[in-house]
Amino acid sequence: MIYNNPFSERFFSQRHKALTWGTFTFGGALFLLAIIIFAYPALIAYFFAGAILLTAISVLAASLKLWRFSKDISRIEHWRKPDDNNSEYQSHTTQFRWYE
Repeated sequence: MIYNNPFSERFFSQRHKALTWGTFTFGGALFLLAIIIFAYPALIAYFFAGAILLTAISVLAASLKLWRFSKDISRIEHWRKPDDNNSEYQSHTTQFRWYE
């Protein structure tokens, strides 16, 4: 039954080689990142400060859009007077009859 194997040994060796190189590359990148962080500890503070700054800018932009939207809504709501009861408007009713 060994001859019925649809995968060749080369298939497994190529995948193992790619997995090994990927692991070495990822490990090397993490090692270099650790060296950079150890050599420049202020770099971590810059990353955190940048993340906080971007978050703050995003929240301010969203709040500005919400404020403008609420301003537009309040402008629309001022058109209607609550005591008015819409007396100057006439309502029309259209009736439909179904004939069989």
